Amino acid sequence: MSRQNQNFPNLTLCAEARYLPLVTQFVEAAATVFGMGGEEALRLHLAAEEIFLYLSSAVCPGKPLEIQCQNGIYYTRVFFRFSVSELNLSGLNITSTVAHDDEADLGEMGLLIAAHSVDHLNITADRYNGICLAVSKEKSYPRFTERLAAPEDLEPFTLRSPNEEEIKRLALRVVDCCPEPFLPDFFEYPGKVVDMVAGGEFEAIAAFNGRRDVVGGILFSPQTEKIIQCFGPYTFLEKGGEAIASRLLEACIGGIARTKALGLLNFSGLPESLQPRFEPLGSLTYYRENAGPEKRHFFFRHLHEDPGFEVWAHGDIEAFLHGEYERLVLAREIRTVADMGETRSGSSIFSAEIHRERLEVLLRPLWPGVDLEANVERHVRFLREDGFLNIFFELDLGVSWHGELIPVLTAQRFLPGILLPFAGHSDLLIFQHHAFES
Repeated sequence: MSRQNQNFPNLTLCAEARYLPLVTQFVEAAATVFGMGGEEALRLHLAAEEIFLYLSSAVCPGKPLEIQCQNGIYYTRVFFRFSVSELNLSGLNITSTVAHDDEADLGEMGLLIAAHSVDHLNITADRYNGICLAVSKEKSYPRFTERLAAPEDLEPFTLRSPNEEEIKRLALRVVDCCPEPFLPDFFEYPGKVVDMVAGGEFEAIAAFNGRRDVVGGILFSPQTEKIIQCFGPYTFLEKGGEAIASRLLEACIGGIARTKALGLLNFSGLPESLQPRFEPLGSLTYYRENAGPEKRHFFFRHLHEDPGFEVWAHGDIEAFLHGEYERLVLAREIRTVADMGETRSGSSIFSAEIHRERLEVLLRPLWPGVDLEANVERHVRFLREDGFLNIFFELDLGVSWHGELIPVLTAQRFLPGILLPFAGHSDLLIFQHHAFES
């Protein structure tokens, strides 16, 4: 899989407040050229303004700063790259609070505004104190719930990559014919699905009947270099769907066979007839208002031999990991992390992926700090008070400091739920908050 679009305009300058008009004009102009609407471009403008002012005043004043914009077709992402020995961007936490009458807190307020202006943020660092702060905003698309006439059960059935109009019909039929509580939101926006495929991050294979009408399909996308996530296969015929689903899955596997991917993940749309071809990863429990809880099931399939990896964890979950790795036949060397009194500094940062319609939040650690325990407790309290019933925390077992969060999470009533092989630097482990269980 290769991206079809590699537009990355760059702006390199010193982190000085006098360059603010240049930065905001650059970001807003790039977003507009990339096809973002006025509201989305303005929100990126606002986020870039607040981040640049904070970097210029408190993080790397006067130091070299590179700003880069990426055209993802259905989103625009802005990267801020700089070097610093110590980082404090705690205002990016969704739980941040600031005193409006305290001048020292105005910068933190700006970061809070920036975090609420974008859809995603991420922070990475290299061993030479190089920092990359990335924020992204997705385009707005119209939602469609048009019902199409049912496709005819007419042979011969063929498989191929769909064109734009066929992708739209595929998305509409998935929503209409394959209702499930965990169907990805993007299927409700057919134009977005078209752009996701056009951007090269997703691929689609569709099945057609003898009249060249869409009778099924599958989407797949690399989550990392080593793991592919697939959605489906979905089929829309009353009879014969199992055979079409099997062909779609085999076409998907054939399409990624020559890549470096070691496995295939499925979180949505896997027919019961195909589940025996996968390893069950388990399930997470989703709570709903005025309804009983519902299980979401996760599946994994090996594509190539597992070369083995090193993972970092805490003794609290070592037995759980040994059991899962043995069950899934994954070769892992578990390294134990422990607090041995080393000095900590700075404030930790968590990102929050919010799905309000499902009352769901997925937290991810972006930056370590001395306040991990307080920050987890603050996030849980804030989200529960805001009505979120499903709070998850994702740790990357390939990042050693993530292991330090394990005893903090278990103390806050988080329990390990799903292990996702190869989905991060190594494997991802999803914890779930269990406030409703005794």
